[in-house]
Amino acid sequence: MARGDCFGTELCCHSCIVASHTKNTAHRIQEWMGIYFVPVLLKKLELHMQLCHPAGEHCLLPQKAFNDDFTLINTNGIHEISLSLDFCGCETAERHVKQLLWTAWYPATSTDPRTAATFIILEQYHLLSFESKASGYKFYHSLAHLTDNTGL
Repeated sequence: MARGDCFGTELCCHSCIVASHTKNTAHRIQEWMGIYFVPVLLKKLELHMQLCHPAGEHCLLPQKAFNDDFTLINTNGIHEISLSLDFCGCETAERHVKQLLWTAWYPATSTDPRTAATFIILEQYHLLSFESKASGYKFYHSLAHLTDNTGL
């Protein structure tokens, strides 16, 4: 597997890719198929992200994202990270919205969030909208094309 958005060009096995991406869920990975690379989602490699706990630690009472479905909007595209995102369910845990904010992800809704944008992409859009007057619609679709440029 190649690290598409990571520093370095070395090929790694599945378990090494997952281990090195526990806090980098928005990286795009490519898998070598013998004669070419194909994109592969980190969720397909069973990457697991636990909010409000150090990397590699698991919560004793994890709570799955609403409908086991979560989308993250980042500078390198729109990422599906469902089946791999757990909120902390410990007795002292904050609401899901606060857990996302502590991760520097801004939730799209305040109840049962299923989508968030990273603080970095929000700042990038903020600056771009002042300088180029690009609409939110155009900006979002440019990110969609970064994710999959087939237009489907």
